[in-house]
Amino acid sequence: MKSDLQATVNDRAVFHGFGDVVRANEEWIRAHHGGYFCDFVARSYVARSAIGVRRHVKRDDDSVSLVQILSQMKDCAPQLTFDFYLQQFPRNDADGFFWQKPTFKLVSENGVVASGQIIASDIEKLKLLTVQVETFVDKELAHLDRKGFDGRVTFNDLDGAVDTLDEVACKYICLLTGKGYSTLKATVQFDWKKVFRVPLQKPPA
Repeated sequence: MKSDLQATVNDRAVFHGFGDVVRANEEWIRAHHGGYFCDFVARSYVARSAIGVRRHVKRDDDSVSLVQILSQMKDCAPQLTFDFYLQQFPRNDADGFFWQKPTFKLVSENGVVASGQIIASDIEKLKLLTVQVETFVDKELAHLDRKGFDGRVTFNDLDGAVDTLDEVACKYICLLTGKGYSTLKATVQFDWKKVFRVPLQKPPA
């Protein structure tokens, strides 16, 4: 699940990088009829990103999603105690920091037992900030709804939905794995934009 969430976050970063290249070279791209390809990239990103968001805000017993996991945690919150958490992640005084305590407090009001209300609030936050994207996918991408989609989804809406997904995912990945992330966005170690500075087709020998 983490890799799927991370792909959605990383795809957004690549699309933003592509947009930077396009904006810096608009006249050149227009002169070489590049708008046709750029439109294709934009449509593909919108579909990929929107479906990536929807996949994790839908609750379905037959599939794995962020909301599905959070819903199960909410239902089992009374059983998720700090003592149980320490059994999964025993304290190691050698590391000099009792990280388990503040980490468990991410979902606990009293530090003793998980709060179903806190988890439910995170679910509601996801639902609230992604509802337009979810409806767009259901009516425009996954199906051609007879009534159509009378809403409007902008790139800012997609960014907001991906940001929320990233934020909530990082919180629960930290809780469930003991590994902290500020974002799932990867740091690319090579110049991936180089492909735009050389011919895409290899010159004939």
